[in-house]
Amino acid sequence: MPVMVVGSIALDTIKMPNGKIYKDVPGGSCGYFIHSARFFAPVRVVGVAGEDFPKKHLDGFRKCKADLEGLQIRRGGKTFQWHGTYMADMNDRTTDALHFGVLGDFDPVVPAKFRKTSHVFLACSQPWLQAKVLDQMEGKTFAVCDTIAVYIQNDRKDLDKLIRRCQGMIVNDEEARMLSGDHNLVSTAIGLRKKYRLQFLVVKKGEHGGLLAVKDALVPFPAWPLEKVPDPTGAGDSFAGGFVATLAKLGRADLPALKTAVLNATSVASYACQGVALAGLTKATAKDVRARAAAFEKTVRLG
Repeated sequence: MPVMVVGSIALDTIKMPNGKIYKDVPGGSCGYFIHSARFFAPVRVVGVAGEDFPKKHLDGFRKCKADLEGLQIRRGGKTFQWHGTYMADMNDRTTDALHFGVLGDFDPVVPAKFRKTSHVFLACSQPWLQAKVLDQMEGKTFAVCDTIAVYIQNDRKDLDKLIRRCQGMIVNDEEARMLSGDHNLVSTAIGLRKKYRLQFLVVKKGEHGGLLAVKDALVPFPAWPLEKVPDPTGAGDSFAGGFVATLAKLGRADLPALKTAVLNATSVASYACQGVALAGLTKATAKDVRARAAAFEKTVRLG
C-alpha cells in the first residue's frame, strides 16, 4: 500500500564543527521521507519547489519510484533554503538563516488519485496547512503528524485540533515537553497519547533512541550506535519515513506492527546519519536496511 508525504523540499547549507560547509545540498522533510520510506512502500509526494531545484535531485526522487504528481514546480520561484551550523556535539545546532521562497505561500493540492491513500505523513508545517490536506482526503485515512516549537507556541489551538484528527504523532523530546508542560518524558508520552486519543505516540531522543507509547504499553528503544556521525540532518524525517511506510506495508497498527516499524525506522534513520544530506540513504540498499533492522532486533532483545 502506498504512503503519502506532505512537507518541504529544500536546498540546505550545512556548516560542520570542523568549519567545512556543504552548500545547496538536497534536504527537506519530503526528501528524507522519500529516500527512507522507499524501502517499505511506494511514496506519493505533495510539496513545492522552485525552478532552481536541480533536476538531478528530482531524478533521485524518481529513482526511488516516488510519484511526484503532487509536487508543484514553480516557474521563476526559489526553493526553500535552510542554513544551519552544527556544534562539536552534533546534537546541537543553530539555524542561521531561513529563506522560505515558494514554501512561504504553499497551498497544498492533493491529486485526485492520491486522495484515497491509506497512510499519510503530515511533516512539520503550519497546522492549518496540515488540516487542509486532511480535508482533501477521501475514505479512511491513517494520519501521522509532526510539529515544531514555533507552532506549539504560536498556533496551539489549531495544532491541538489537528493532532486530534490524527492516529499517530512523532515528535522530539523538546516538542513533547512543550506540548505537555511536563519534564518527565515517561509521563509526557503517556499523557499526550491519552490527551489526544492517539493510537500511538513516538517521542524521539536523538542518539538516545526514543519512546513508543500505545494504549497498554510504553516501549523504550535505543538508537543504532554509530561511532561517527557525518551529518544528523533529516534523521527525524527519515525515522518517520521508515515508520509510517512500514505501517502502510503491514496494513495494521497493533503493537507487533508498531514494534516492527520502530526497528525499520531506527535502521533507516541510522543510514541517514552516515552521510551528508541524502548521501547515506542513497548509498544504502534494501538488503542493508533489512540486515541492520534484524541486527537491531537481536540487540534490543537481550535475552
